[in-house]
Amino acid sequence: MNILIKTLTMINFKGVKNFTVDFNFITNIYGANASGKTTIFDAFTWLLFGKDSTDRKDFNVKPLDPSGTTRDRTENEVSAVLEVDGQDITIRHIQKEKWTKKRGEEVAEFTGNEHLYFWNDVPVNAGEFQAKVNDLLPENVFKLITNPLYFNSQKWQDQRSVLSELAGEITDSFLTGKYPELQELLNALDGKTLKEFKAKVSSDKKNLKDQLAEIPGRIDEAERGKPEPVNEAEVNARIAELQAEYDGLEQAIVDKNAANEKENSRIQAVQKDIHDLKLEIQNIEAAHRSAYTSDVNAANSGVNEDKAKLNNLDSQLRLQENQLKQLEQSHADQLARIEHDKQDINDRLVSLRTLFISVNGRELNPNDKVCKECGREHEAHNIAELQTKFNEIKRKELEGLNIQGAGLKKDLEKRKSDIVQAKEQFEITKSAIITSLKNLKASLEEVQTKVELAKNKTVVVKTYEDRVMEDDAIVTKMNKITELQEQLETTPVDYGDLRIKKATVNADLDTEKRKLNTSETIAKADKRIQELKDQEKTMSQQLASLEKQEFAAEKYEKAKSEELENRVNGMFKFAKFKLFKPLINGGEEPTCQTTYNGVPFSDLNTAGKILVGIDIISTLSAHYGVIAPIWLDNRESITVIPDTASQVINLIVSSGDEKLRVA
Repeated sequence: MNILIKTLTMINFKGVKNFTVDFNFITNIYGANASGKTTIFDAFTWLLFGKDSTDRKDFNVKPLDPSGTTRDRTENEVSAVLEVDGQDITIRHIQKEKWTKKRGEEVAEFTGNEHLYFWNDVPVNAGEFQAKVNDLLPENVFKLITNPLYFNSQKWQDQRSVLSELAGEITDSFLTGKYPELQELLNALDGKTLKEFKAKVSSDKKNLKDQLAEIPGRIDEAERGKPEPVNEAEVNARIAELQAEYDGLEQAIVDKNAANEKENSRIQAVQKDIHDLKLEIQNIEAAHRSAYTSDVNAANSGVNEDKAKLNNLDSQLRLQENQLKQLEQSHADQLARIEHDKQDINDRLVSLRTLFISVNGRELNPNDKVCKECGREHEAHNIAELQTKFNEIKRKELEGLNIQGAGLKKDLEKRKSDIVQAKEQFEITKSAIITSLKNLKASLEEVQTKVELAKNKTVVVKTYEDRVMEDDAIVTKMNKITELQEQLETTPVDYGDLRIKKATVNADLDTEKRKLNTSETIAKADKRIQELKDQEKTMSQQLASLEKQEFAAEKYEKAKSEELENRVNGMFKFAKFKLFKPLINGGEEPTCQTTYNGVPFSDLNTAGKILVGIDIISTLSAHYGVIAPIWLDNRESITVIPDTASQVINLIVSSGDEKLRVA
């Protein structure tokens, strides 16, 4: 696909009010600094992608007035006619300001921008417009093939990715075809990536080296642990001698143990006899204690009974005295209640008499002789009838009052009778209690006299201690216990020295027996040393194998990197690329550095950078199958540019051209 710009029109775009550029295959645009040359490139990128030529999306496209203030209420428009494979396409991008007047407000306010897009004069939305642009030329490809400096402005990883895409896949079959010895490495990968394989080899190498470093020390340790050889005949003779001595000591200890056990049995028998005698003495003493207690109780039995009787009489006396006090208090309370009732009845009788006098003096009310409905006085016969009724009511009320009065008088007489009865009953009960008190006091005095007389009598009872001391059986048994206790005295059997000597002989015996293991120990040590040496040899072989694999992996990477660089560099005329950086340890790591004649791109002058950039664009255009206009800023610094199939737009600084000039 070949894309050419035929015309580009800018209206109110940045510092340009209205300007149209007609492009040729090679177009030179002259102008002083800040005259708008770059604005043309910005307009083209804004038309296609909504960004300026430096990839900024938020740059200001609105024109400024002489004071530098943005001019409002303007439409910003860029349109172009492109020729794509001989066919013209007209595209247009317009930015319009949106001014909104809120309800109640007099002045409209700016509320944002809206963008309008046209493709061959047909309105399309933003998504459709961008899709059509991408069908022509995706944005990332556009940047790569229209700006000579863009490729090298990317991160090295992105540059390397583009170049790797150019070179195509470098397959394992390709490498093994060129280097057959690499097939063994590929077989060893076993599904791992080369990076994983190298990491495993490195880890295995480290483990082997660590283990190999330990083996010499372990061999030396085994050598130093080998004992000196011994004369087995001499050792066996010494063992027999020590064993006989050990057996003799063992028998001596057994004999002394038997004698000691026999003596212990005798002592235990004596101790049992002593225990039995003491138990018999305790039983005799218990019998004496019981007899003594019985005799004492018998001597004091009469006195104790009198004392108990005295206590009983004293308790009864106090009880009777309390009963008398309670009787007197209860009698006083009863009389008080009756007197209170009498007073209440008298008060009610007085009230009743007053009411009787009032009712008895009551006469017919004159108002009752007048009709309540008409207000006229009743007839004589009616008045007589009213008087009769009145008298009857009065009679009944007086009769009722008399009945109540009679009842109250009866109650009053009853209360008087209750007082008399209460006093009589009180005197009877009081007299009985007083009589009982006199009798109790007499009995109490009689018993007290008897107890006092008993205190002066003396009763002689043999003491418990005397009874025990006079008992011959106890004396005999105590003497027997003394004899038996003398038999408990014995000399303990001491065989501590024998045990110490036995332990010493046993230790010597073990030492001699261990000497017999010397040959076996030496043989085991020699075997272990040989195992360690064999292990060392095996590990050394394994380490060599791993180093061989590591070398093969490095060779694989080197071959692949060389092939990649050769392929990439073979595609360019001027530009060369360094895709791998050597490391101190002999390895390599990926990178991407563009050079020209051995000079890094960053150190080239402007002419060199544009030369290399156009070379890169030519290769990328061929790869992507798209040729697009190349914009060369600061073209005045370059005398000659390489031949290219792309349309070239030169932006040239010309101090004599204050306004843009297209040639």
